[in-house]
Formats: sequence, structure tokens, C-alpha cells
Amino acid sequence: MKLFSIGIFPTRRGFFLYRALPFLLVLFLAVSGAQPVLAASAQDYESLRLITEAFNEISQKFVWKKSEEEIVYGSLRGLMNSLDPDSSFLTPQEYKKVLSGQKAPAAEAGLDLIYKDNLLTVVSVMDNGPAWRAGLRPGDHILKVDGHLVRNLTTQEATRRFQGKPGTSFKLQVLRNGLVKPLNLTLTLEPLAPGQVTSKIIKDSYAYIRIPYFTPETPGELLSALKNLKLHHPPLKGLVLDLRNNARGTLELAVRAASPFLGNREVVTTKGRPPEPNQVYKGRGRDELSNFHLPMVVLVDGGTARGAEILAGALRDQFGAVLLGAKTVGLCGVTKILPLRDGSALMMTVAQCYTPKGQKIPGKGLKPEVEGKKPKAVAGVTPPAKLPPDNDPWVIQALEILQHKKTQKLAKKVVKP
Repeated sequence: MKLFSIGIFPTRRGFFLYRALPFLLVLFLAVSGAQPVLAASAQDYESLRLITEAFNEISQKFVWKKSEEEIVYGSLRGLMNSLDPDSSFLTPQEYKKVLSGQKAPAAEAGLDLIYKDNLLTVVSVMDNGPAWRAGLRPGDHILKVDGHLVRNLTTQEATRRFQGKPGTSFKLQVLRNGLVKPLNLTLTLEPLAPGQVTSKIIKDSYAYIRIPYFTPETPGELLSALKNLKLHHPPLKGLVLDLRNNARGTLELAVRAASPFLGNREVVTTKGRPPEPNQVYKGRGRDELSNFHLPMVVLVDGGTARGAEILAGALRDQFGAVLLGAKTVGLCGVTKILPLRDGSALMMTVAQCYTPKGQKIPGKGLKPEVEGKKPKAVAGVTPPAKLPPDNDPWVIQALEILQHKKTQKLAKKVVKP
């Protein structure tokens, strides 16, 4: 095999490319989708030539000297960042931490981030958390942290930057849609409040349940809340499930959370490229609540992602729930960690999520059947106060749908993909 006879190692300084070839091959194969190198086509070799030529130019001519590791790891980091928000490159040190089991951070900002249009973008901001109180809102773009431009980070690296010791402060420069000048905000890390499921009877025997974000305890807390509500007298007439601004949650937690409603019916299907198998995930029949078939409205918005999207899509397709609010983010996939020979690893999305009726979630999101009433514009950077359910415009809107028995009619309008 004449892998190295392509004429791009004319100098001693280019020798680093020989040492870096294992990484270049990973980069090359990931970009081209090629099979093992022996089966690569001439066009594939041209792609490899281009990549190695660029590496050679960077090593010899960039104004600051870069080590082999900096160039190779930087390339892999950029490659993974270009795939999707959930894909990432892990250095050997980072991969070791994953293998040893990462502990929950002592403090964090209480926000979820993705890269969107090459900008670090806030997906969701947790209710009354540090980021919320600092003035951050979903859709904000973080340009600078402590005066330094945010660049060449994966979503996971950016998330870790906002975790650490309680009391750690950051000065942020934030770009917000609709404002001409960037905002200057100060964010201080704090221990995150428990993401506890809360429930309440709000009016005329209608129930309201809020899941702020998913934790390992969420499915059990939700099941307990539903059991208590089922005992209410007079019997409940309907349910409002609030999944707004909820962007944390694994596929497994979403499946368990759907079980009280769906039993052992399908919750979500994942589909990937061969040889990755398609897989159907069903709920746990033993968790199903018998005779619990209440009309339901699920509140979603531009901060609803991942596990919350799975739950919302399953309840709409299988339980006849109506989605109300705004289009969800469209983030839902199965990621795998693929170790590399030097101890680093690729964290990569290998399958995408589909609702029981076949709607693809990643990149598209879920469009609600009923658009939520637009809130009044708030001047300045202070987020609007968190309203109690009784005074929340979208909750009131959901109650009107339930009271006028519109859920069945609206559920029939769901467009099949």
C-alpha cells in the first residue's frame, strides 16, 4: 500500500504530519464517510492530500508556532463541532474523566447552550436560576466571556466553562435579537436548585404539572404526582403539562416519564445509518395508570429540547395531547463515544429520534397545534417575573381549550409526516 507516497513531506519540518497521520485518517474518514483506507477511491486520496497539505502549511507558516497536538486536536474539535450540537471531541484527559464518572458540578449557571450559526447560543434558562437572574434569555448569543471571544469550542466545552465553584463570576457580552448594541451582563455560579416536579389544582378540577428539567428522580416524582392527582375529588377534568424551557433529559428518562400515560406503547424510535440498527423504545407497562385518560395540553417553546421533546411528541401521537406554545428546538439523538488510539475520543450522534407517528425531531422540532399568545415586550435586560400558573397567559389559554373540550378536534389536525 502506497499511503505515504503522495509527495507532501518535502522537509524535515513536515515530518510532524507523518506522526499525525493516524489523526488525519480519522478526520479524513469522518468527513468522507469512507470505509477502510484500502477501499478508498482516488477522490478520497485527493481529499486526504488536501487535508495534509493544509496541515503542512499551518505548521510552517502560521505566525505562532503550534504543536502537533494543538493542530490535530484543534482540527478534530472543529470537525466535531460542525456536525451537530451534541457531537464533541474529547482529549485524553477529558475522556478519562468520562470513564471515571463525572460528578455533578458544585455550581453552575443554570442554562443550556448550543452552537447556532457559529455563535454560542442560549437554548434554555432555568427558572429563577443564576443565568435567569443575570438577565440571560433563550436565543441570546454569548460573544465574549471575561473579555475573550468565544471561539472553537464544542457545546460540551462551552457548558463546562459555566460550571465550577460557587461564587465564581463571569462578565459576559451578549448579542440579543432586536437590540442594536451588545449587552454586558455579570453571571455568578451557584448550586443548582433541584429540578423537582410540581403539581397544582388550578381551576375547576383542572391540574397543572411542571417539569423544569429532567433528573434521575423525575419519572418517579411524576408518577407520584399523577397518582395523587388521580385521587382528587371531584375527579379531574383535564391536565396541563408544562415542558417549557426544559432542554435537559436523556432518552431513557423521557421513556420512563411517558410510561404512566402510555404503558408499554411506543414512545420514540431512533434511526441511524447502517450498521446502526433502528430501535423502538416502549414504556414500562407496570407504571401505567389505569383509567387515566384525561384531556391534556402540553406547553412547549423554543427552550424545549431533547427528553422533553420526546415526551411531548409521544403524548401528542399516542395520548391525543395538544401541544400549545412555540416550536421546539429540534435536538434529540443517540450519541456514542468512540475511542481513538491515543486515548482521546469522539462523542458522536449515531441515530436520530422520531415520534411514534414518524416525525423526525432533530433539526425540525415539534410545531404546536396552537400558537401561544405572544407576551408583552419587556424593556431592558431584566427577565419577566415568573408568573404563577393561575396568571400565566399560556396556562390560561390551555385551560380554555380543555374547558371547551377542543383537544380531540385539535388532535385530529396533527399532520402525519
